[in-house]
Order: sequence, then C-alpha cells, then structure tokens
Amino acid sequence: MAHNFRFRPGFRRVTAGPDGMSRDLFHFEEARRWTADFAARQARTFAFDRPVSYLARVVLLAAVYFSAAKLALLVAIPPGYATAVWPASGIALASVLLQGNRVWPGIWLGASLVNITVQSSLVAATLMGAGNTLEALAGAALVRAYIGSAGMFQRGEDVVKFVAIAASSATIAATVAAAPLALVHSLGSPELLWNWWTWWQGDTVGIIIVAPLILAWAARANPAWTPWKIAEGSILVCLLSGVTYAIFGAGMASYIPSLPLTFAILPFVIWAAFRFQQREVATVNALVCAMAVWFTLGGSGPFAQGSLNESLLLLLAFMCTVVTMGLVLSAIIGERGRAVEATQRIMQDLREQTIRDSLTSLYNRRFLLDYLERELIRAKRERAPLAVIMMDLDRFKEINDSAGHQAGDQVLEEVGALLRRHVRGSDIACRYGGEEFAVVLPKTTFESALRRSAEICSAIRREPDRLLGVTASLGIALCPAHATEAEALLRAADRALYEAKRAGRNQVRMSAGQTGRAG
Repeated sequence: MAHNFRFRPGFRRVTAGPDGMSRDLFHFEEARRWTADFAARQARTFAFDRPVSYLARVVLLAAVYFSAAKLALLVAIPPGYATAVWPASGIALASVLLQGNRVWPGIWLGASLVNITVQSSLVAATLMGAGNTLEALAGAALVRAYIGSAGMFQRGEDVVKFVAIAASSATIAATVAAAPLALVHSLGSPELLWNWWTWWQGDTVGIIIVAPLILAWAARANPAWTPWKIAEGSILVCLLSGVTYAIFGAGMASYIPSLPLTFAILPFVIWAAFRFQQREVATVNALVCAMAVWFTLGGSGPFAQGSLNESLLLLLAFMCTVVTMGLVLSAIIGERGRAVEATQRIMQDLREQTIRDSLTSLYNRRFLLDYLERELIRAKRERAPLAVIMMDLDRFKEINDSAGHQAGDQVLEEVGALLRRHVRGSDIACRYGGEEFAVVLPKTTFESALRRSAEICSAIRREPDRLLGVTASLGIALCPAHATEAEALLRAADRALYEAKRAGRNQVRMSAGQTGRAG
C-alpha cells in the first residue's frame, strides 16, 4: 500500500528490522514537538483574534450609540440630558439581544461619553452610563425570559409583553439618572419629575420603535420578493409618505386640517401588516416616525403645540400606539398563517391516514375503489385499456403461525416496498386486505399487464430470505375486455387469482381463461 506522506524538515528516516527492510517513520519525539508548536501557534492566533473581534464590536457599538445619542440630545430639555427622542435605548437592547451580554461595555462607554459632553462631571456621566447599560441588560433578560425569541414576534401577546418590558426597563435608566440630576444640577421636584418622565418616555419609545426594526432586519432573510410584491411595496411607501406629509407637513397646512387626518396613517399600517412581514411593518413604522418627528421639529403638524419637548412627547406617545398596533396585528396575522399551515398539514396527514395502509404505506381499499371509479370513467372517455392485478401471498398464514405475527408484518412491509418499486408513476398499488394486494395499471394492454405481473411474481420469488420463502399468485382483469365497472373488474381479477391458486400457486392467471406462468 502506498502512503502519501511527505517528510517535513526535522523528521528523520529510520531503518528498522533485522532483515534490513527500510520503513519511513515519523520520529515520535519530533512529531510530538511539532504538534505542540502548532497547537501553541493556533492558540496564540485564536487568543489574538477573539479579543480583537470582541473589541471591535464594543468600539463599534459605542460609536453607534454615541452618534445616535448625540443627535437626540439636540432636542433635550434643560439641563440637557433628558430628551423625548432617544433611539439609543433601542440600539442598546437590540445589540445585547443579538450579540449577548458581553457587549455591555460598548453601551456604557457610549452613554458615558455622550453624557460627559453635556458639561457633566465624570462621576455623574459614568453613573448615567451605568443606568443605560443596566436598562439594556435588564430588558434583554426579560425578553429572553418572557418572550424567548430575539427576532420576530411570534404572537400578538409577545408584542404586548415587549411593550411592558420596554416600559419597565426604561425606569432603571430614568431613576438612576435622577440622582446626579438632583445632586449635581440641584433640580427642584417639578423639574426633576419632568426630566424623569421625559427620560423614561424617550427610552421606552426608543425601545419600542428601534429595537424591533433592528431585530427584524437582523433575522434570517425572508423569501425574495416578486415583481408584483416590489410594486405593491413601492406604492405603499409612496402613498404613506404622501399622507404623512399631508398630516405633518407645513406645505399642506393651509389646505388640509391635519388633526382630523392623523389617524389616516392607520389604514396603511394595517395594509403593511396584512400584506408584508414584520420586517416591512417595522420599517414602515420607523419611516412614519422619522417623518413625523422631522416635521414636528420644524414646528408643523397636529402635535406642534406648546414647547418642543411637549410636542415630541405627545407625538411619540401617539406614534408608539400606532407602532404597537402594527406589530400586534402583524404578529397575530403571522400566527394565524402558521396556524392555518399547521392545520393544512394536519388535514393532509389525516387524509393520508384515511387513504393509506399504516403497515405497508400503500393505498388502502377505500382509496382503491374511489380511484378505480375515476380511472374507469377516464378510460371509457379516452377509449383506453385499463388493467387490474390482484395478488395474494401463498401460505402466508403458515408464517404467522410458525414465526409470529411480527414476522408476518415484516413480510407485508417488504412486499409493499417491492410493489412500489415495480409500479409506474401513473399506477397505484394498494393493500386490499390481509395478505391480498391490488395494482391498477391505466392505459395498459394485455401483454404489458402480463409482463408486469410476471415481473412482480418473479421478484417476490427471488427474495426467499427477506420474505421467508413466501411466493405470490396473481390474477389479471382488463377493462373493457372483462368488465367495465369497478366491482365487476375487481371480482374478475379475484377469480383469476384463485384460478392461479388452484393451478398450483406462484403464477399469473388472466381472467376468462388466459394464462401466463410466472418466471
């Protein structure tokens, strides 16, 4: 035998054996050293790669968090920490759910740095960063405990739980931030309460709107869209953008009263929920929220009343309701679709159980009669021949008596598998009852039916070990030669079968006296 071994530097060729026969062997000590060196190099490589990859994720998360938070702080209320728009909370929660708890330093670093930029002390900034980090970790733990899946919402109640989790976890960051706000900036009770409420609502809305969007797009890709689906999605986005502009844009304020049209957004959200997946619903929600916030910041729209912070709080409370409704509806429709698919699978399984024999997996007698009726109608209409083969296993009772019913069942299973191998795609094989089988052969002539029967009979005889010496007797009947009705055709084939039994078994007989010996 030739061995495809190549010697590396450091290995020696050793000659062994008293007869002078040479063999190429790896020197054990050198091989051990080379293996140890290789393992050490690999361990160093892995030890270097993993921290770099982890560090990159942490730094990237910190940068994204810092950027989103810095942008949101442009509309913060005095002293500059609390804002009604806080997408960073949704980014943090989604990151922990997708990347695991190990990325928490990225959240803490980004939150601490952005708070330092608001002329805060280092202690206050790090304390607020810790509150934002605990908010994300607690929210992720609650999502894993009460919802489970970190991707799509599977049920409507999962969305309700998610909203409750968002509201609960947001209290952590708002409450932790209250202490430095009260101590460092000496805020009074009304200002402190107003900052707490703004902080809490901003974090809650950020989680509800942003986290599902990120989680949905991070989930496994949906099936590719058809051109019609792309066209429908484009129409939805265009119409929704136009309606949103009409409601919130300043250019339409003199022509259209915006407040009565506020709920005109809902039909489009419902449209998205019925026709698209949660990924598209979350995207539509984010698009509407972004447009509404942009116009409200410009002082237009139905919620641009009072101070900017009050306007944003009212707007995002409304948008949070719309987003929640869209996600709930999308989850319920998805759940209903899965339930319908499961019901259809169950119904298909039940149908298979009603038309299939549980032991051999062949069709049963009920299906045979229905199928044969339909095929006979078609054969008469097309003036095409049709053959029926009835087959009975010879001396099968002796196997049950001597080897037991379990051995008899195994023989029946093997015969069922053999019949499936010997029928065409247009033919069907059935278990007629007990050890008796039937095969329907549409568009089959006398010669073809006789040849097929002889092949089946011969195949059974060639399997004495697997079939415990069982042989088969077969009878053939043709339509229209022997009968034109289902029951009459089966009786004709059955009479031919018993003629084969009386003639000595292990052979094929044609109805009305025509005979063909097996093998």
